[in-house]
Amino acid sequence: MRIIVKAKNGPNFRLLLPTALILNRFTAGWVCKSMDSNGMHLSKEQAVAFLGELKRYRRKHRDWVLVEVRSAGGDYVKVKL
Repeated sequence: MRIIVKAKNGPNFRLLLPTALILNRFTAGWVCKSMDSNGMHLSKEQAVAFLGELKRYRRKHRDWVLVEVRSAGGDYVKVKL
């Protein structure tokens, strides 16, 4: 996963995170607990299945961009899986 932030009046940075660090069973459990505390329900099995499909999709579509935002102030944020 790549996170790129370009600020008009500040520092720019790039953050590279291994996809395996983001899309794993531990993260699936953490997401389930976080959703439960906010009134939504998702079982750990469902979260693991979703993250598995997300990994499979990422392998097929290498240039998939999750978020790309350009603000009126000139800031730019891009999150690529």
